[in-house]
Amino acid sequence: GEGKSISEKKNFKLKKKHKVKKEKSSSNDGNKDKKGAAKSEKINDVKERKLNLFEAETGNDDAYISGFSVIEVKSDDITAEIAALSALPGVTTVEEDAMMHIMSTDYQKKLRGEGGVAEHVREIQDSIKATADEIGGYSNQNERRLAEETTPYGITMVNADYVWNKGDPPSTIKICVVDTGYDLGHEDLPTEADGVAGWNDPSGEFGLWNNDGNGHGTHCAGTIGAIGNNNKGVTSVNPDPSNFDFFIGKGLHDSGSGSDSNIMNAVEQCVNNGAKVISMSIGCDGSVCYSEATNSFFEEVYDEGVLVIAAAGNSASDSWGYPAGYESVMSVGSVMESASLSYFSTRNVQVEITGPGHSVKSTHKNGGYKTMSGTSMACPHVAGVAALLWTHFPECTNNQIRNAMIRSADEPPTSDSRNTPGWDKYYGWGLVNAGNAYELLSKGCDVAGGLADPPEGKELHDLALGGKFQKNVGCTLDEHCDQSNPCLGEFVCNAGTGTCEQVAGTAPVCDDGKKCTIDTCDPSKPYTVLTDLCVFTPKPCEDGNKCNGIQDCDEETGNCYLKEPAVNCDDSNLCTTDTCNPSTGICSNTDVTCNDNNACTLNDTCDPFQGCIFGEPLDNCCGNAECEADETEATCPLDCGTTLTTSFENAYSVELGPIFDIQTKSKNVTIGGFDLNCYVPEGIASKVFVYSLPGGNYYEDGKWYKKNLWDKVLESPITCQGFGTPTQVALPEAVTVPKESKHSFFIFIYTDASATGYWFYKSHYPPSGKTARYSPLVEDSYLQIQTGSGSYCISGFCAMISPRMPAITINYAAIDDAPTTSPTMSSMPSTPLPTFTPTLRPTPAPTATPTSTPSSAPSESLAPTPFEPVKVTVTSPPTSSATIVYAYYFDVKGGTYDSVLTNIKITTYASSQEIKVFAKKGTGKESEGIPCDWQLVAETGNEVTGYWKTIYPKWINGFKPVELFAGETISLYVTSNQRLLTKYAGSSSLKYTTHFTSPDTSALPDIQVSYAAYGNVGLFKSYPSYYSSRSLMGALDFETVAPGSTMSPTAAPTATFSPNQLGSTELLTEDTHQGIQFDIHATSAIILRKLNLHLEAGTHLVEVWYRLGSHKGSTSGCANYNNYCNKWTNAASGDIISAGQDTATSTPAMAITVSPGQTIGLAVVFPKSGLVVGTTVTESGGDKTDGVLTIVTAGSQIKDYYGNEVNTIHSLDTTPITFKGVIEYDIANSFCAAISAENGVLSGDDYESDVTSNDISNPNAPGEDGGGGPINGGGGGLMDFDSLS
Repeated sequence: GEGKSISEKKNFKLKKKHKVKKEKSSSNDGNKDKKGAAKSEKINDVKERKLNLFEAETGNDDAYISGFSVIEVKSDDITAEIAALSALPGVTTVEEDAMMHIMSTDYQKKLRGEGGVAEHVREIQDSIKATADEIGGYSNQNERRLAEETTPYGITMVNADYVWNKGDPPSTIKICVVDTGYDLGHEDLPTEADGVAGWNDPSGEFGLWNNDGNGHGTHCAGTIGAIGNNNKGVTSVNPDPSNFDFFIGKGLHDSGSGSDSNIMNAVEQCVNNGAKVISMSIGCDGSVCYSEATNSFFEEVYDEGVLVIAAAGNSASDSWGYPAGYESVMSVGSVMESASLSYFSTRNVQVEITGPGHSVKSTHKNGGYKTMSGTSMACPHVAGVAALLWTHFPECTNNQIRNAMIRSADEPPTSDSRNTPGWDKYYGWGLVNAGNAYELLSKGCDVAGGLADPPEGKELHDLALGGKFQKNVGCTLDEHCDQSNPCLGEFVCNAGTGTCEQVAGTAPVCDDGKKCTIDTCDPSKPYTVLTDLCVFTPKPCEDGNKCNGIQDCDEETGNCYLKEPAVNCDDSNLCTTDTCNPSTGICSNTDVTCNDNNACTLNDTCDPFQGCIFGEPLDNCCGNAECEADETEATCPLDCGTTLTTSFENAYSVELGPIFDIQTKSKNVTIGGFDLNCYVPEGIASKVFVYSLPGGNYYEDGKWYKKNLWDKVLESPITCQGFGTPTQVALPEAVTVPKESKHSFFIFIYTDASATGYWFYKSHYPPSGKTARYSPLVEDSYLQIQTGSGSYCISGFCAMISPRMPAITINYAAIDDAPTTSPTMSSMPSTPLPTFTPTLRPTPAPTATPTSTPSSAPSESLAPTPFEPVKVTVTSPPTSSATIVYAYYFDVKGGTYDSVLTNIKITTYASSQEIKVFAKKGTGKESEGIPCDWQLVAETGNEVTGYWKTIYPKWINGFKPVELFAGETISLYVTSNQRLLTKYAGSSSLKYTTHFTSPDTSALPDIQVSYAAYGNVGLFKSYPSYYSSRSLMGALDFETVAPGSTMSPTAAPTATFSPNQLGSTELLTEDTHQGIQFDIHATSAIILRKLNLHLEAGTHLVEVWYRLGSHKGSTSGCANYNNYCNKWTNAASGDIISAGQDTATSTPAMAITVSPGQTIGLAVVFPKSGLVVGTTVTESGGDKTDGVLTIVTAGSQIKDYYGNEVNTIHSLDTTPITFKGVIEYDIANSFCAAISAENGVLSGDDYESDVTSNDISNPNAPGEDGGGGPINGGGGGLMDFDSLS
């Protein structure tokens, strides 16, 4: 009404009875319901469409036909509006108009937000149209041409060629596809000259029927009727366009969605234009999608003799979807090429038949071809078979064609334990087989499909019950009632009613009279008498946690009760932590660590009756020094020290001297000298040089080779005492370093010109966790020595790229204020000069007498000119397309000369973000998603990076240089918390192949940068290997190194961890199963890397799942062994190839973090049987352990795996089986453990968006001035990647 705000706007369908009269309408305005009329005044924009499918061919003035209207309602009281509409004469139902969508797996991943919807919305906001090029885990090459015609596996699977070979059919048929449209003009599809026609909403809201902006409708049409024998593209179920006509109903937007009412309008036009088979790969999931009006509509379509076939859905669950859930519609599930069920296929009582729907190749939009998955792809296989059969048997009814297909369907693979004889919710009645159906129909339509006409007083749709119950009506013979399941008993046909009736006493009665058993029937069991089929399973009462006590079942009531009490682990000692192991029921009492984190209280104790007691802080730590604010309990006793020493043990890298930083703390420090670890051959004069750089950070901005920035504080002869014995170097004037500041020192040793080949100083790689430059190595209360480098050229100013730990002692004094006089070494504690004389020398002293007297040690002015490195930038070539990703890997192979990678230029997509770069030696191919293999070399804070910009990020601590030796390979991993742009390779086969190479004219020729993989949001979350390749869009900066110099490789972080292995217990007997669930327990923090399994020979799809706690028992009312409560997580999945049962085969890599004292359940599952397990353990029995990891011997068989439900049986198999194989794991610590624990499972299932020059115009992103506008600043401008900056 006027003056009211519009708070809601919805579409409603009204099912109505329209009275038909020859002369005039019987409606009388004066007799209208006044309340309804008043309410109806509030309805705006009324669009009524009467259903004209069925004309009233009767002379009765009171004849009725049903119909529906679609009314757009704008109201602030929708409930009242529905009541008012329901009160109108002739209206029987008012329902909200449901939304429908296509049934391909990629689209539904977008609906669930799995890397789709949120990104899609953001790209719309940026005015970027991005098209996903990878869906459902399969390569989606939208190929413009296929070199020659191929036969998709599904066409062979449904046995269509058997019918082709029967000759030309006696009639033609019209097939309707209600979907996103049709790519009219596609080289491999019929055209208007072949009779193709269609319909779209006259308003133009959904677009034109002959234009498919999505490609889904074209894909479905190609499976039904792509042209065969034309040496192009693909063939189809109906390859001869002269035998059928297409009618296309544009029921959905190009986005893949649309309203239920528009679907009905499209179906109406299909029927009005003579279609006999309608294929609908669309649906709406959930009970809210059911519509009484739509159900009645499809019943009337069925009564018109039309067969409607729809996709069951991709919910991977028992949920219901529509229109496939309506009885008058044939519901189609999906199988893989192996004929096993597709992981996504919906399973419920209405699933009637299955068809190939997994990785199906067919026609696509813009004249292309594509491989897609979903029940959307299975539906047109069945619709195509129905049409093919009907052209050969045009005298049959729709119900007879339908029944003939389910009565001739192939049984699914017997190896799938979900398959039961006859009907089951997974496969329906089986896999459609055109050849079998043809032979059955050859015996007669009534023999194959039952009644042609419904019994008296019934309609044709009364013979359509669908799914499990489709065989129960319309029979003419007893064989029509065969259920093929002995648990259901024997059925015969009642010819009078056309219904199937059970013969009394033919079904087993499974009841053992015990309240503590679950009584079921297993049709797969061999039997002599019917009761042999019965299965009596003890009712499970245990929850798998022995700490909760022992539970049992009460035989009188059938209720579970506590037979033994819960374990009490309380030892009444407040100084222990009391825990119970749920898998064993054994208590552990661990001592409490009392620490108040106050470094100056060194007397923290624990009293068994009071708990922790913390003493008062001490005034000092060593009797005469203050306790500083940044003390640790380890450094506090060092307050009185005046030396700080790094480790001399295991020093093995030989250089000219160390370069390093120190960091002072709360006091000023004066450096009086050093103790070095050096050796010079006897008889060779040598000098030591010490340079000082205030402010520290010697490596930033190339300070290490800019000699003019340094102060020389010592040039003096030196007599080295030999490796392993300190050589004292006193500074003539001490170096003062202010408190809370950094300072750099550069120390190197010279000899005369005849000895320039000697190396005099030893250092070594830093310990784990301190490998980055400037990492704290050792410290006390006043001073810290940090990780540095080594000097390796005779000029002194050449630094090792890889970090080094200096083997050195610093002699110093700490004072409150700056000293008036500088202390010397004499004022500091001295170390007696050692008497060590080395017994081994690298080169003996020369025996010949020199012809000339050696000159004195060279002065600084005579030193060679410092080497100046040449900077080389290797830039990725221009491209007209890019892909938006969160992270990417790529390899870099060294060219002709050694070099150093000093920076990386990156192309960004988000306006601000955090960026990290990791590096490792060798290829990254086997290390994707494994954080322990990598080192962090650069990172930013949350910096403004700009949209579509190629930048050098503002690294927080600079870019830590990475050595690249000639001909050797390093790998880089670039990751962001937002989005980056990469070069798209187009195929997974191009991974780790060359993307671009530095030119021959460069100072560093033939450096090769590869394509590789890409990652999801979050550190080291990688995509599966079958995704196509990506690589760097940007540039790499390198520097040359001095000719003849020696570079030591950076310590490979993979050396930090070596995999541990634990094998299963020895087995007496073996068997093969579909899967196993078993438990493991860890006493320390570990990361599971892979399982090495024993399998039957061949290729197997394996999935590994895990959950916290044992797989046995239940938690919060949910059984642990299934996934009804979503407690299981997928850790790894993919195809693996086994050479046979005697050879171990590794699962895909995974990273499952297990905390100390934690038990987790593991599930290893296959679509088919083939996993070798143990059925009996040795007499020693028990669990297998190495002290860190324990494999619990008693596992359980998985009988009914499907998708993420892991084990869907109602009770756990009580027959113990044992895991056979080897588990590989790492001891978790440091950075990689933290990342692994954060990720849980380092794999993902997502898609990425491609951005091409054709897709980009006027993005709504900030320009240089902060405003929006075209990327190149011009009119509708396309992005110019050639000039990207």
